[in-house]
Amino acid sequence: HHYPSLNDLLAPVSVPGFLAYEQKSDVFEHAAVENGWLPSLTGRGDPERIPADQVSGDFLTTLGIAPALGRVLRPEETTAGRDKVVVLSQGFWKRVLGGDSTALGQRLILDGESYQVVGVMPPGFRDFFNRRAELWTPLVFQEAQKDPNRWTNEFLAFTGRLRPGTTLAQAEADMAAFGVRLRTDNPSRFSPDWGLKLTSLSEKATGPVRSALLVLLGAVGFVLLIACANVANLQLARAASRAREIAVRVALGASPATLVRQLLTESVLLALIGGGLGLLLAVWGVPGLLALNSGNLPAAEDIGIDGTVLGYTLLVSVGTGLLFGLMPALQLARTDLHDTLKEGGRGNAGDRRGQVLRRGLVVATVALALTLLAGAGLLVKSFAQLLGVDPGFKPDHLLTFNVSLPPAKYPNDTVQIAALDRITAGIQAVPGVATVGGTSTLPFGGSWSTGSFSVEGYQAPANAPGPWGDIRVVTPDFLPTLRAPLLKGRQFSDQDARGAPSVAIVDEDLVTRFWPKQDPIGKRLTFNNLTDSTIQWIQVVGVVGHTMHEGLDGQRRIQLYLPLRQNGLPFLDFAVRTAGEPMGILVAVKAAVRGVDPDLPFSRVNPMEKLIEQSTGPRRFSMLLLGLFSLLAAALASIGLYGVMSYSVTQRSKELGVRLALGAGRGDLLGLVLGQGMRLALIGVGIGLVAAFGVTRLLQSMLFNVSATDPLTFGLIALLLLGVTLLASWMPARRATRVDPMIALRSE
Repeated sequence: HHYPSLNDLLAPVSVPGFLAYEQKSDVFEHAAVENGWLPSLTGRGDPERIPADQVSGDFLTTLGIAPALGRVLRPEETTAGRDKVVVLSQGFWKRVLGGDSTALGQRLILDGESYQVVGVMPPGFRDFFNRRAELWTPLVFQEAQKDPNRWTNEFLAFTGRLRPGTTLAQAEADMAAFGVRLRTDNPSRFSPDWGLKLTSLSEKATGPVRSALLVLLGAVGFVLLIACANVANLQLARAASRAREIAVRVALGASPATLVRQLLTESVLLALIGGGLGLLLAVWGVPGLLALNSGNLPAAEDIGIDGTVLGYTLLVSVGTGLLFGLMPALQLARTDLHDTLKEGGRGNAGDRRGQVLRRGLVVATVALALTLLAGAGLLVKSFAQLLGVDPGFKPDHLLTFNVSLPPAKYPNDTVQIAALDRITAGIQAVPGVATVGGTSTLPFGGSWSTGSFSVEGYQAPANAPGPWGDIRVVTPDFLPTLRAPLLKGRQFSDQDARGAPSVAIVDEDLVTRFWPKQDPIGKRLTFNNLTDSTIQWIQVVGVVGHTMHEGLDGQRRIQLYLPLRQNGLPFLDFAVRTAGEPMGILVAVKAAVRGVDPDLPFSRVNPMEKLIEQSTGPRRFSMLLLGLFSLLAAALASIGLYGVMSYSVTQRSKELGVRLALGAGRGDLLGLVLGQGMRLALIGVGIGLVAAFGVTRLLQSMLFNVSATDPLTFGLIALLLLGVTLLASWMPARRATRVDPMIALRSE
């Protein structure tokens, strides 16, 4: 199993930490923190949970954002009693308040409390830590949270604007040194591996998809090169047929510079027409690609055709027109006047040079196409491997959703647990429901809860992290509803409540790590430090199989389950196992929830199979795009080979006629032309395989259980491309067998 290294344990910041870091005026000009929030909005149609952020007073100032309406939150509003103000996103303002300019001063009921609208954000604003956020309210620190002994109670996302003139490298070094001083001065407060690390916001925004975008950019570049090589090939072929026309122009006084200018103008005009058609395709295609994207790209909502795209397209069109039109233009400008104007001068040295260039371009296009196809083949195999991963439970016939209890109405865990019990009983009574369970964090639900704990009798090695993993609070029927296998011990029961001994269920990975070859039942854990004078022990009563959580390819962390009745929650992610199609009981389940409290928001409704499908979205998106570009590249390479072979057959028609007249069979001609085409294809495939072995290593981070140099994939792709190029060569070769010797030998 993979256990987390120190570099895996990147945490946000704590309240005392933020209060210290923001004072680092030698590093930060402004600093702010935020905490994700999902308040219930009531009083405006059906209750719903709204993605929101609680933020410190300088949040929008730090980001450098001015509101479209009203004002930003003020630092003095981060105190209790003055914090019931809210800034809206542009989308929320239009959707809920109808884009009314009188929205300022209106009231919203969030979690049962009234908030006054003071501002509206500009269109397109997205918070990089919480891109779905639609509301921003002040974050109030409790006095207990400011205690320096809670420095490692880290839950706040930190953003700092560097002082003018301060580089990221300088800031990183300064904050790292500050972290060392804090750890040295307070060894009992910080673990030996604790430190401070800064990351640029651009890296934070694009980090998860940066490598995939660069690979796709490279793929697009390859396709463009293949297309340009094909155009250059056509231009060279056209140049050979225009040799006599150019020779006449030269004889009449045209200078080489004039000819090159004319030919480049033709090439650039052709490229501009192609670029224009490409833009039209993009206008139609980008929305389709974004529909495939389904939330995997950051800022996808801002992607579209704008001035930058138009300028880039113009630059690429003119650049490719000049670059790939230059070779045919120079070839024609060097036309030998005497040889070309001679009768039968078609076989001159210039045309022979053109043949070499044309064949070289075909080899290059085949090599580029194979490199792309190899990458796409690896992604396809990787995706197939991913879909074969066992999630650790049975995802079919599972309906999932979230129910949240407003804290103003349900202020403590006693009333919260009672309400959640009534909701669970109401859902269980719905016809078609087999079992129902709830959890604090749902597998594949997009959120997680991790933490550290101590294991009785275990001491972590020096400079290594201690016990750390996923911590989930669940109802007694949650794990049976998932059908996660119980390997040892028992499930939770209603008797595991306050006042009863604290218990936990652990996953098989935790047992393997801390109690190999021992009976885990009865072993003890605690959230206290082992040096504390009073330790609240938690006894292990069961072991279950490991369940995948963040994705089928996600980090495999050890898992610890705690019973809801001993760890109250104001919300639950429910999983309902159904007899039939999960969405078929949605209306009845929602009615059961609203029967307990009509103001309860019912959100994040999905069949579990859809959540798993969404978790594979980034890999599917990359695979589809690279596959699309690779197939396009293969098609273009085949067209290029077809064009060269077809032109060659036309140029060699007299030679082929002579061969037929001298007794050659049609099969001999077929083999002759096919052999010529396949030689070019084989050389291209050979070069492409060598290139692919190097280039596909860049895909390693995007692959799952597949080597970047997988020989089976490379072999199949090479055979596929050879088959396609064989077809492209066969059509001109077949035409060669139909040459009429009498027509071919007729004098021009």
